[in-house]
Amino acid sequence: MSRLTFAAAFLLATPASSFAQQAAFSANDTGPASEVVFETKDAAVATAGLIPLSKSQLRKGEREVRIWYSAFGNPQYLVIIRQNGANVTGRLMLWWDQYYETNPSTADIRVDNFVRNGYDCGPISKRDSHFGEDRWISSVCEARLKGSPDWKAFLSEVEAHALPQSSAAASVDDQSAADQSGSENWGITVERRSGANYGVSHYHTALTFGAPEPGRGPKLQDMIGALASSAKRDPVVAQH
Repeated sequence: MSRLTFAAAFLLATPASSFAQQAAFSANDTGPASEVVFETKDAAVATAGLIPLSKSQLRKGEREVRIWYSAFGNPQYLVIIRQNGANVTGRLMLWWDQYYETNPSTADIRVDNFVRNGYDCGPISKRDSHFGEDRWISSVCEARLKGSPDWKAFLSEVEAHALPQSSAAASVDDQSAADQSGSENWGITVERRSGANYGVSHYHTALTFGAPEPGRGPKLQDMIGALASSAKRDPVVAQH
C-alpha cells in the first residue's frame, strides 16, 4: 500500500475540525516546492480548471496568492486571492481525494456525501489522477461563503509570515522532516505570484487529538478556519 493510500484510509470522512492544530515553527520561504508537496494539489488545481500558479502568466500589476490548508480530515481548503490594483477578490475551494486500488468506479463516495451534507458549495468536479503508484479521484467544489470576507486581511497575514529562513528554524525543520515522513503534505502551504515572481512558503503544524482551542496555531490558520465555517450548512434540527 502506497503512502497516500495508507493516509486515505485514515482521512475518509473525518471532519477537519475534529483535530486541534498548533504551529510547530514559523513558516519559511522555500523557493520552488517539491513534487511531494504538490503531488495532489496540482491535481486539485487541474480538476478546478486552473493552471498551477508556478506556471501561470500574470500581467504587470496583477498578483495572486493561493493558500492550501491540509490536515487529517476532509475537505481540504484552498483559498485563492487575486489582486489587480486596488481591487482584491477571493474564493474558497474545497478539495479532497478518493483513492482506489484497481478501477476509478471503486473509489469511496463517503467523502462526497460528507462534503455535500456539511458545506454549501457548487457542483463537484472530478478527475482521475495518478502519481507514481498512487491512483485517486481528485474532487473539487467552490464554497458559497456567507458575508463579505476581508481578502485584504488575508494578504496582509500572508506577507507577515513570508520570512527568510533562519538557521534555528532550519534545524527544527530538518528534525521534523526526519521524524515525520511525508509530512510535507500536511499544514499550510502558501504560493505567491506577482508578475514573473513566484515563491512558496510552508507552515508545518503539530497535530494533537481533541477539540480545537481558540487562538492556537498561526493566525492564518484561524482565518482559514473561520472562512470555511462561513460555508458550512446550518445543522438540521429534528422535528418532533
